[in-house]
Amino acid sequence: MNEELKLVITSSPHLRDETTVPWIMRQVVLALLPATIWGIYFFGVSSTLLTILLSVGSTIGFEALNCKIFKKPLSITDGSAVITGLLLGLSLPPSAPFWLPLVGGGAAIFLGKEMFGGLGQNIFNPALVGRAVLLVSWPKAMSTWWVSAPFGFSGFSGGGAASTFSGVEMVTTPTPLSIAQMYGYSSLHQADPRILWRLFVGQVPGSIGEISALFLLIGFLYLWWRGVVHWDIPLSYFVGLSCVAILGGQSALFHILSGGAIMGACFMATDYVTSPISSKGRYIFGLGAGAITGVIRLLGAYPEGVTFGILTMNALVPFLDYLLPPRFGVKKSNG
Repeated sequence: MNEELKLVITSSPHLRDETTVPWIMRQVVLALLPATIWGIYFFGVSSTLLTILLSVGSTIGFEALNCKIFKKPLSITDGSAVITGLLLGLSLPPSAPFWLPLVGGGAAIFLGKEMFGGLGQNIFNPALVGRAVLLVSWPKAMSTWWVSAPFGFSGFSGGGAASTFSGVEMVTTPTPLSIAQMYGYSSLHQADPRILWRLFVGQVPGSIGEISALFLLIGFLYLWWRGVVHWDIPLSYFVGLSCVAILGGQSALFHILSGGAIMGACFMATDYVTSPISSKGRYIFGLGAGAITGVIRLLGAYPEGVTFGILTMNALVPFLDYLLPPRFGVKKSNG
């Protein structure tokens, strides 16, 4: 008996999983909650909550507007705009002017995402694109840091002595990275021997969601446990940053705990769309982003280099994927 065989040809993907984009985005929001709550508590509700809400609201609104203008299906339900807005808001200084997250949100969505065709087609991390536009356009607004007086730094001299505040509740103050760039890490450590502990728990001036290494790492471990992210890019990022810091005669641990290194390595560099596919490519990507961050911190005009370090390597991802394509269905020889 002859049986008719039918060959069905379909386009990719051929491997499917129950994991969805909205589910992944919900996990990232949950992972960022500890750092978000701590930032709001440490800096105060009045200095932070509106900035975060405006940032999230602007990215959602601008994405809906883009869908309306170009007559595309409404895509805000996938949650990617929420993540972009949350990451952008957490990377802004407390007491930022209200228009800063609005402009940043527009730049993140239009320049960082929709210009390339939307989610899955962008080559740069949208939140970092928004932050880069704000850094270049309004550097003063992006580097004005308010903090409770007991946690501020002021009056640094070459010898590392710091003056104390009295009779005030809130002050503008440089961040630990700014002080280290101007006077060296040794001056900062002499003035405050507990600086590494303060950076770990989050008792320093800085961006709203970047100050606590502890809560950011808790969030990353949650994502790793849920299988959302891998450890290869963050680890290689920290190795690259540490090597540059050591070569520059500074503490590697200080640079890992400072600024946006942990948030960038664990929540931005690990973005599926803007990171390499192959394992070797991901290691190179992380090493490069971390090393560029360190070089900018030590030699650049900005005390922080996370944004431009990751964006630079984002641009090289197609090149890395071309040189190091993933190999499917290949078994290693035992010989």
